[in-house]
Amino acid sequence: MSGRVPITFEPAGVTVLVTPGGTVLEAARKAGILLPAPCGGRGICGACGVRVLEGVLVEPDAEEADGLRRARPGVRLACRARVVSAVTVRPLGVPAPLGAGSAPRGRACRTLVAGVDLGTTSVAAVLVDSASGVEVGRASVPNAQQSYGADVVSRIGGAGSGAADALRDDAEKSVRAALKDAADSAGCDLAGLQRVVIAGNTVMAALLAADDVSSLGHHPFRPPAIRESIPAEVLMRLGLPAETHGIVLQPIAGFVGGDALAATVAAGMVDAREPMLLVDFGTNAEIVLAGAGDSGLTVSSAAAGPAFEGMGITCGGPAAEGAVTRVRVSEEGSIALDVIGDVAPLWFSGSGLVSAVARLRQLGHIDASGLMHEEGPLQARFRRTDEGIVAIALAENGDGCLVLTQLDVRALQLAKSAVRAGIERVLAAGGVSPSDLAHVLVAGAFGSALDPLDLRELGVLPAQVRVPVVCVGNAALDGAAALALDPSLVELAGQVARAATHVDLALDPAFNASLLGATELSPL
Repeated sequence: MSGRVPITFEPAGVTVLVTPGGTVLEAARKAGILLPAPCGGRGICGACGVRVLEGVLVEPDAEEADGLRRARPGVRLACRARVVSAVTVRPLGVPAPLGAGSAPRGRACRTLVAGVDLGTTSVAAVLVDSASGVEVGRASVPNAQQSYGADVVSRIGGAGSGAADALRDDAEKSVRAALKDAADSAGCDLAGLQRVVIAGNTVMAALLAADDVSSLGHHPFRPPAIRESIPAEVLMRLGLPAETHGIVLQPIAGFVGGDALAATVAAGMVDAREPMLLVDFGTNAEIVLAGAGDSGLTVSSAAAGPAFEGMGITCGGPAAEGAVTRVRVSEEGSIALDVIGDVAPLWFSGSGLVSAVARLRQLGHIDASGLMHEEGPLQARFRRTDEGIVAIALAENGDGCLVLTQLDVRALQLAKSAVRAGIERVLAAGGVSPSDLAHVLVAGAFGSALDPLDLRELGVLPAQVRVPVVCVGNAALDGAAALALDPSLVELAGQVARAATHVDLALDPAFNASLLGATELSPL
């Protein structure tokens, strides 16, 4: 094979010339098209499906054929399917180009500051007028690093396999896109941006800073010395003036990152006088306890996996247009789905997955052990996959059925048990009983769409918690904006972080027992 052949991605209408023999996923990365690959391109999750609109791809090899068993009917896996001639494909989702784009054309806003939440799945930015403190624009874009895996472990592995520069470029590209979209929504340009504070989990911050993340790939998990000040050349690659004061928040400890620190600022936990618990759900769930006597912050992180982000499940995806955020079932057994945007349901977001499992649990189709049962009011919706796995169809769409399988329920159980065990160990380390908590806060995009009752019913939070659970949205983003507005808070937050007690779950002798005891899907 010689020369180059074109591959076109619809509906974005982007064409890129590639060397024959490469994969569709590699072509998507080159084209700047975000095509999530939760398993990091190993062909085992079946989530990076594409349909061939014109042309042909190389016939599936044994690994792709095996991976396709978990994919929707009639698709190919982008991470395994190879290009040999001109072809046009359409990803099952609706990805958009994440190129640098042109600078927003609008009025110059000379008193702007910005906060950025550099998340594993999405990157959000908010612009605030520093004179008035009024928010003027906000936006969120997918993290372009998703093509290297859905979780931080996959991206650590990708960086160690030679993709560190590409991961840094994708992080910068995503931050720039989020800032540009926020500026567009405000009708401003970014020429006069005074300060930007970027809050991210430990791995995201290190990849953005082009630091070696290998120390985070094995125990003890030690974050690299991430540079706090953003260099002028990086600022310019982010589409910002070189004279902008840029800060990357430092991690608290291990996988408890600068995003958790920003969230504690937004939630008023820095000087808490009564016990407060904050849980930021995600692939790496961060847990912060404040106000426990004189002990300051007690923090930990739990490797929940991608289920809370809507990834790694049969019909899962980000909290974007087409995502199911909540499932409702009437007494007659009819199903209603809350969907982002005025479109047909395409996949479950993390909150949609939790809601679906909670409803099926209430109807008796899932028992406390997590086992699915066909008998019940929705029995007609059950089926078996080609491998004989129990599944239920909750909606129909153009790409087949929106289904939930027994494997998806198990993925949620693993995520749930990891977070619940982490909460128990943090409370124990802080000497606080669940009934003593004065405030329980749930943060993140997941939390903003979640019904807190589902967390109680599925046992994610201890049943002894007496206070209402409050969803605080993207507290990391709000905290980053607050720190950008008042840079003197950065040093104060840093002092609090340095004095924090870190609960390393890998070394906690009681963690495994807590983990095993937390798998049941019922109030505990």
